Order: sequence, then C-alpha cells, then structure tokens
Amino acid sequence: MKKITELNAVIITNEALKETLENIGWMTFISEIKRGFEQSALGQAVVPEKVYVDTGVSDMRCMPAYLPRYNPKYCGVKIVSVAPANKKLGLPTVLGEYLLRDAKTQQLVAIMQAEEMTAYRTGAATGVATEALSRTDSKTLGIIGTGKQAYYQAKAILTVRDSIDRIKVFNRSEQRARTFSAKYEPEFGVDIAVVNLEDAVDSDIVTTVTPATEPFIYSEQIKPGMHLNGVGADSKTKIEFDPKVLKKARIFIDDFSQCVHSGELYRGLEKGIVAKGDLISLGDVLLGKAKGRTSKDDITFFKSTGVAFQDLITAIMVFEGMPDKNKTK
Repeated sequence: MKKITELNAVIITNEALKETLENIGWMTFISEIKRGFEQSALGQAVVPEKVYVDTGVSDMRCMPAYLPRYNPKYCGVKIVSVAPANKKLGLPTVLGEYLLRDAKTQQLVAIMQAEEMTAYRTGAATGVATEALSRTDSKTLGIIGTGKQAYYQAKAILTVRDSIDRIKVFNRSEQRARTFSAKYEPEFGVDIAVVNLEDAVDSDIVTTVTPATEPFIYSEQIKPGMHLNGVGADSKTKIEFDPKVLKKARIFIDDFSQCVHSGELYRGLEKGIVAKGDLISLGDVLLGKAKGRTSKDDITFFKSTGVAFQDLITAIMVFEGMPDKNKTK
C-alpha cells in the first residue's frame, strides 16, 4: 500500500486551515462564498445531491462539487461522518476530510481535515444571507446554542452587520453560555449577555445552532422586521422553529433539494403550512432575480443545510492562499 506522502498530496490540518482563512479575512471569505451562491443559481455549479450511508450506529455523508466558472482547476469531495457513540470511547463524534483534486487529471492535490472547514463555511453562508436579508440597522443578535458553530455564526454576522452592539446568548447549560460570553466578548468588542430563551429570541437577528429534535421557537415570539437563520436542523429528524413561524416569514434557502428534506421545511411542507413555491433561492436574491427583504417589517427566514460548493470554495481558497512553507507532504 502506498503511503499518503507518496501520492504527492498536501496535508492540511484544521489548525493550518483556520490560520489561512483568518489571514485571508472574513469579509473576503464571505464574498467568495457569495460568488458560489450566485454561480449555483445560474446553473454553473456541478453539485450532485449528498450521498448518505447509514450503518445503524453511525453515518457518512459524501459531498462532491465542481465549479468550472469559479476555478476550473479543481474539483473535490468532502466526507463527513457522525458517530454519536464515539463520545463514550473518548473519540470525536464528528469526523471529516476534504479531498481536493486536479480537475483535469483527477490527481489528488490536497487532503484537508474538514471540521474547521465546515464551521467556517457554515458561518460564511449565514453571513451572506444576513447581509442580503436582515435590516441594515439591526442592533441585537440572538444566538441559541453555544457549541462550536456559535462562534463562527457570530463572527460572520458581526462582519456584515457592524451596527450590532449586543449579542444575547442562550444555552440549556447556563455555564456553557457564560463560558462563551467570557471567552469571546473581548474579541467581538460588543456586550455578550447570557439570557433566557425568550430574551434571546427577542432580537433583530436570531440564529439557531442546536441539535434539537422538537421546536422551541414559536410564531407568537416572532416580531415584524426580524431576520432568522435556521442552521442547526439539517435533516428530517431535527427542528428548531415551529413550522407555523414560516407562515409569517419570507423563506430563503441555500439548496432546494436539501432544504425540502430538512427540519422546519420538511414538516411545514408535510403539514401544508408552506408550499414549495414559497421557497426562494438565496442565489436568485443575490442576482436580483428574486426579491429579498421588501420592507423594514418583513420577517425573513434563511434555511441553511450546507452545500458542497461552499466546501470546494473553502478548500481552493485555503490551498491557494496557504504559504508553501506551511504545506506538508
């Protein structure tokens, strides 16, 4: 068996990927992810549906992509695995890697750890949606769930909405919320208040990043002018917002084929609360082919499921943006 080093592929760790993206900067990164949404809406992205493999105790998801208009030199695939029982074994419950290939020869050019990649691109996608759909005078950001993804969501949203002067965070574990506040308040430069769920929802922009399987935000909590980012519920079994919330909102999606099988939209469509015609492509909004926010009182809802073009753009930016001295074979 050949060793990886003999394949002449560069190995890029989570740490190296994170350092490279921070050097590139969030604004530039979000702008590039925005280009991906636009090209996807124009039909210029080759992004087959996710392939799922369920073993009964774990699952594996494969996400291939090719963006010939963005960069014809590369294609790639992300493989993400979830094994909940790993926690008892002292192993990570989520594992992943990205295989970046030469699009002409299919030679493997880089192998990247994908945990940080997923975190960054998910945050950046929310940044794109929040910039396009939220009120420009938004002052408060509510974040529900303070796990790993919460930092990246906050970072991206603060990048596109510098009007925000207060973040309200809620976690079922109050201590975890307090740890988040103490850790990131100095970096963000805004007040991070630990509040109850109702107070967190009472914000101009609300982002949910939880693994909830039952809804915890209801239509009576939603006020005119709010922008909502539903990030945590990326499958049929997960849900954060009661589907009736969608009845009050203009609904925007990252990918139609994925969103109709995830969380709020799956149940909303199943119950007839919303119709497929109610779903608006974020890419179409960015291109001016569809309307986004039409007034200060609109309630806008962005459903994020994570699309393979986002991973490919991230991989290309990191591979081409990383100094050669930091690349190991």
